[in-house]
Amino acid sequence: MSDSENKDVKPWDLLNPNKARSSEELAEYRLEICNACPAYRPKTNTCRKCGCFMKLKTSLQDAKCPIGKW
Repeated sequence: MSDSENKDVKPWDLLNPNKARSSEELAEYRLEICNACPAYRPKTNTCRKCGCFMKLKTSLQDAKCPIGKW
């Protein structure tokens, strides 16, 4: 397994230029799924399960939904 399969992404990965980014289409697709999820907090754009800011998390290629939706 690669490191990306063994580790969750971390917030500071957004600052690492070597971390792969999602395409704009993929990030938008993921965020659409989040928008329809009961765990999504639209006022803060965060997830109740992982606490992440979803607009940022969806932009990281190796990110995963904490409940397996994407």
